[in-house]
Amino acid sequence: MQITWVNHASFVANIDGVRLISDPWIEGSAFDNGWSLLSKSKFGFHDFRDIQYVFFSHEHPDHFSPPNLRCIPEEYRRNITVLFHETKDKRVVKFCKGSQFRTMELPTNVWVQLTDDAAVLCGRQGLIDSWLAVREKGQTLLNLNDCVFDDDAELERIYELVGAPDVLLTQFSYANWVGNPGDWLSHREHARKKLNDMKRQVRFLRPKAIIPCASFVWFSHAENFFANREANRIGDVFKYLTQNVGITTVVLYPGDVWEVGAEIDCTVALARYAIDYTAIETAPLTTADTVPLEKLRNAHQAYRRKISAKNSRLLLSAIPSCTVHITDLRLTVQVSILGGIQLSKNQSDVADICLSSEALQYCYLFDWGGDTVAVNGRYTVPPGGNPRKFFWNFRVPTYNSTGQEFDVGLMAAIGGRYMRQMLHRKFNSLRKQ
Repeated sequence: MQITWVNHASFVANIDGVRLISDPWIEGSAFDNGWSLLSKSKFGFHDFRDIQYVFFSHEHPDHFSPPNLRCIPEEYRRNITVLFHETKDKRVVKFCKGSQFRTMELPTNVWVQLTDDAAVLCGRQGLIDSWLAVREKGQTLLNLNDCVFDDDAELERIYELVGAPDVLLTQFSYANWVGNPGDWLSHREHARKKLNDMKRQVRFLRPKAIIPCASFVWFSHAENFFANREANRIGDVFKYLTQNVGITTVVLYPGDVWEVGAEIDCTVALARYAIDYTAIETAPLTTADTVPLEKLRNAHQAYRRKISAKNSRLLLSAIPSCTVHITDLRLTVQVSILGGIQLSKNQSDVADICLSSEALQYCYLFDWGGDTVAVNGRYTVPPGGNPRKFFWNFRVPTYNSTGQEFDVGLMAAIGGRYMRQMLHRKFNSLRKQ
């Protein structure tokens, strides 16, 4: 089994004469211009002529990038089969079919033969994530990507299904908002948690080697650049894994090739990444355009019509309003799904979240808008703020887009005690009317 590194979370596995690429993000930004690739890709769109399979772990744009897929010449797409986990909505599969790819939906936790001597097994994690095991002639690659496993039992289950892999690929740094500028303690705690997660994965899965991945990015917007300061860097991760965890650690730079199980010197790759980290300190940042309040209100109205057509207005009315400070407009507003965007009577009200008008508009324009802002970290939370109230206003389309009806049971289950209390109050008030 041979691995050619592409970038970030993407690599090509050469297995039994076929080439499978995972999560190809080759160029451009992701998450509403919030992330950029740390290093330039060597693998280009013309290289897809030699690819037979593409695996997408989930729909996040640093893994499933429609703009990049459209750049693949159509004659190559017709010869490529997309592998994706089974879903209710079939959205990814439909997109890929419409883009002239072949498609194959992978059942959960079942080995599927690609050739006589090569097979894959796809497992699910959370609402949209998946992981992939690849087996060829006695060797196993396990790509956890950026799946988060807080329960040890989940890792034990993977070990039962896959066994001890020859190589484990897993995320090595945080990939979302982890604190305000200046709150470096929170940032460091989240960075340290990722290292501990890797250590725990090694303990339960017992791989022979590990490839840190899915974190070769930087926060490239003026509104989130601060998040780079405490993010784990690959040099420190390599030192931690080799010295503290005691596992063979493989670091690959775009274009590097590694035969699984072979000895490798990572010195050159680490040096190249160190140069790239230095370069981002002076790289130009993306900035946001200002969106007028009236345009934000129009976007909200369209958003409300869309989700009201698919979900109970009673449940939507139980989702709490929140206070938002729109930084570039210098306005504090009250936001709710059914109530719209209203100016706060007292502009000195404590906001639950502070963000730009462009970031707020993005939440209304796309089903994944709220999730995108949570990941790209283009916001701050003032003392006394509660960003969960804000993000609750954008969770409904996330579930609808995966084919799930947003009902009382789901709302209570994912909302925890806070939302259960809100539902209880809402229904009690209705009984009294």
